[in-house]
Amino acid sequence: MRLTAAHAILQSRVGRQLLATFFVLVALPVVTVSLLAYQLTEYALQQSAAQLGSELAKTVGIQVIDRLRAGERLLTRVALFEGDGAGPVMLDPGLEGVFSAVERQARTALPEPVPHPPTALHITGASQPEAAPTVEMVVTAGGVVVRGRFTAEHLWENAQSGTHRICFSGPQLATPFCQGVEQQSAQAVQTQREIFFAPYFDSPPWTVVTTVRPDLRRYFPIGVAALVGNVAAIAFLLALIASSVVLRRLTQPLDALTSGTRAVLRGDFTGQVRIHGKRSEFTDLADSFNVMADEVGRDLALFRVLAQMDQAIIEQQPFDEVVRLMLLHLQARRQDGATGVVLWSSEAADPRLLTLAPGGGALQQEGIDVDSAEAAGHPPAGHDLPVAQLGGQRVWLRLPQPPAPGSRAERELGAFRQRLAVALHAEQHERQLRERATHDSLTGLLNRLGLLEAIEQQIRAATDGTAQPPFAVVYMDLDGFKEINDAFGHSVGDRVLREVASRLHRAAGPRALAMARPAGDEFVFVLPADAAGLFRADIDAVMQSLRQPVSVPPHLLDLGASLGVALFPAHGATPDELLGHADLAMYTAKAAGRNLLVEFQPALAAGQAERLALRHDLHHALAAQQMFVVFQPRVGARDRHVASVEALVRWRHPEKGMVPPDTFIAMAEESGLILELGLWVLRQALQQLARWRADPRVPVRHLSVNLSPLQLADPGFPAALHALMDEFAIEPGELELEITEGALIQDVDVAVERLSALRARGVAIALDDFGVGYSAMRYLNRLPFDTLKIDKSFVFAFGVDRPALAIATAIVALAKALDKRVVAEGVETQMQADLLQALEVNELQGYLFGKPQTAAELARLWGAVDGVPPSPA
Repeated sequence: MRLTAAHAILQSRVGRQLLATFFVLVALPVVTVSLLAYQLTEYALQQSAAQLGSELAKTVGIQVIDRLRAGERLLTRVALFEGDGAGPVMLDPGLEGVFSAVERQARTALPEPVPHPPTALHITGASQPEAAPTVEMVVTAGGVVVRGRFTAEHLWENAQSGTHRICFSGPQLATPFCQGVEQQSAQAVQTQREIFFAPYFDSPPWTVVTTVRPDLRRYFPIGVAALVGNVAAIAFLLALIASSVVLRRLTQPLDALTSGTRAVLRGDFTGQVRIHGKRSEFTDLADSFNVMADEVGRDLALFRVLAQMDQAIIEQQPFDEVVRLMLLHLQARRQDGATGVVLWSSEAADPRLLTLAPGGGALQQEGIDVDSAEAAGHPPAGHDLPVAQLGGQRVWLRLPQPPAPGSRAERELGAFRQRLAVALHAEQHERQLRERATHDSLTGLLNRLGLLEAIEQQIRAATDGTAQPPFAVVYMDLDGFKEINDAFGHSVGDRVLREVASRLHRAAGPRALAMARPAGDEFVFVLPADAAGLFRADIDAVMQSLRQPVSVPPHLLDLGASLGVALFPAHGATPDELLGHADLAMYTAKAAGRNLLVEFQPALAAGQAERLALRHDLHHALAAQQMFVVFQPRVGARDRHVASVEALVRWRHPEKGMVPPDTFIAMAEESGLILELGLWVLRQALQQLARWRADPRVPVRHLSVNLSPLQLADPGFPAALHALMDEFAIEPGELELEITEGALIQDVDVAVERLSALRARGVAIALDDFGVGYSAMRYLNRLPFDTLKIDKSFVFAFGVDRPALAIATAIVALAKALDKRVVAEGVETQMQADLLQALEVNELQGYLFGKPQTAAELARLWGAVDGVPPSPA
């Protein structure tokens, strides 16, 4: 048996078990039979030895008697025929071979016919061990007595044996006389037999003892045990060899099945278990295993590719990648590349076919041939299997041959078609979501997210040097849109925004790289910035188109736009930088008078940084006690006595000095700090009003405080205001809150509800800056207010702009008709005061009567009547 076969058997658990079984089944019988054979052999040897010893003792006894009688006859002949003399007898050749000495004795005088006495035997033991005893025979014949001494060679010759030890014992022998090999083994076999001399001789019987050892080693090269052992070993070895051959034939299929199973566990289902030889249960098992492994391998491969397709769908990978995964699996299984996926969109003249490229990627082929049925919109027939139809797009599988009904291929293709349909749905849904996420639903333009992506794409293309030259980002904000939206509502505002988007398309669309509406009334468009600066003509075309009135029946609305431009890469290298700088340039255009185009300059960024730093300082101004409240007097138009004051907040910056209110109030509203700041101003103003009210010299009994639209919208403001009024015991009519009309008409219903609640608490309401912009007259009868404040722009225009006085006259007439009080602000000359008095304005406010100042500075005005203070500070 080869060592490799033995190693294979010992490596197999089944082989080791079978080998142990064969060992037990072969070794036990062989050992048992060997032991039994050995015992039987030993028994047979014992019996044979005993029988042989018995026969040998008998033969030796008979021979001894025969030789003794032969000697007796010779001595009788000597007594009868050798004369009458006594003495030694000459030994003739006949006597010499038997006796060593013969002696005649005198004839005895015996009466006749006395019978002859029996022959007597005299035995004398040997003087040395192993020496033969001396045997003498006395014969009486014819009255003559003859004594003869036998030779040891003659008498004991038959007692010599190479296999037995023969011992003679008797009364005449002091010690047994033994001849033959020494037998000292405990297993020696002894037999004994009596030699009876009577009636031949006058001598007691002898005992003959034979001893033999039943050991075949005397006759064989090895002993019986070794012989039986060797025979058993040879038999066992032959049985082991035969069993090993059988075991090898059994373990080879098991090894093949084990190797196949381990390969399956490693995920290798391509290997086949091959068992050579005649068909048996093992070959049937191998065939079943191969079929099972192939089925499981195909199932796992299918599940794996389906899982990969699901993962690709979840990760929102392109539809082509999902198709590629499927085609890779089909090509590996069918060894052909004829399977493909056909996509036909209603927007395309021809469908496109996706097949697997040699490199394993999805290869797209355009303009494939289709039959008339497909061109007519019918489902494809033959080897084409429909997948899905979404809107204007149809998808189907194109196969080299149709799958057999109910076959595995049909089931696999069904699973693939489901995944492809899901992938198509997911891609379309993702496209719709992306469209919604990156586009403005009102205008169809890009939103801020889409704009950032478009600018990022242009930056990559410009950086790679594979696309157009550097580009310009134009940030546009509509001038006057807020007033239109406030005056006519959001529906009109939305129509205006759609019209602006349409004009933007017509003016810049052919050359624009991107157009967006990031928020509100802001628009951004991206233009290629050629070296000649022709993009500025496109920007001018946009501005000219927006200067045309917008028709929203029954209204004809005027618009304008402030624009800021930032160039790539001169003004920024990222989308955020470009948009931020263009936005900053746009705000600069607004601040410069609106309806202008401003190109970004680094100085603007420095101003923006300063603004951000100022905004940061504003958050710490209250805690640092940099804020303080000043009061501007309001006098009666007729008597010019101080009637009330308006509380105003001021900020003294430790480094920049006095910061204009227009600057930091806007910052406070943008950051939400206006809520905290507004309540602080109210507390300071009401606290001062309580002090004035306690001093009978002070005529101030009425206080006006500005209210931010954010404060009015704050749900917690009414409760906080009521708490302050209770704290300082403010009576009804003592506090007036000023709010701009634009803040009220954004949501008239809410404004009416909240202002009504404030008036119910005894707070007067004043409409500040009335007449600026588009005043919604139809809302005035609904708004709960007490005072109209004529904006200072009309007062400044008295004597300069003729319509200004007419507008002021109309405002006063409107207030009188609504039974409201009228306050004019910005009065700086006596002429302005006289005209307003003639219009029957109730109160006047301006530098003519006092600038905003602290409570201590106001004390010198308490006595002024009918005129201007001597030196208005």
